[in-house]
Amino acid sequence: MKSNVMLKIEGRQWNDSEEPQSIRLMTEGQFFRREDAWYVVYDESSATGMEGTVTTMCVADDGSVNLSREGSHEMNLYFLSGRRHITRMETPYGDLDVEVYTSLVKSDLNKKGGFIQLGYTIDLNKRERLNTRLNVEIKLIN
Repeated sequence: MKSNVMLKIEGRQWNDSEEPQSIRLMTEGQFFRREDAWYVVYDESSATGMEGTVTTMCVADDGSVNLSREGSHEMNLYFLSGRRHITRMETPYGDLDVEVYTSLVKSDLNKKGGFIQLGYTIDLNKRERLNTRLNVEIKLIN
């Protein structure tokens, strides 16, 4: 059964030469369990620059997280601590090769909600390396 949830999403990105840039977002989404994983689904907004995109986070019982985006921005990222993942991101401005090295995957989820924390480095087209920290807090809407 899908539950309506309020998501508090906080992200920070920085590279070696700039100060961290932060984004904070509150949005509604859906939260449910299917087989051996928890799912969080929400619509991106103009605040993230990805309006028209649906984001799905799948948090598997094995500790991995799969983040997929469909719509105006399409990509599929896989996070497992200590692992490197290479993918392609499709945007309205062109396609990018994306390499992700995961340093942190932490979650605590149950039927009442919980949290997901990700720490990773993104290498875009082998040109710009961005360190990223993403925290997602999930609370049921009464």
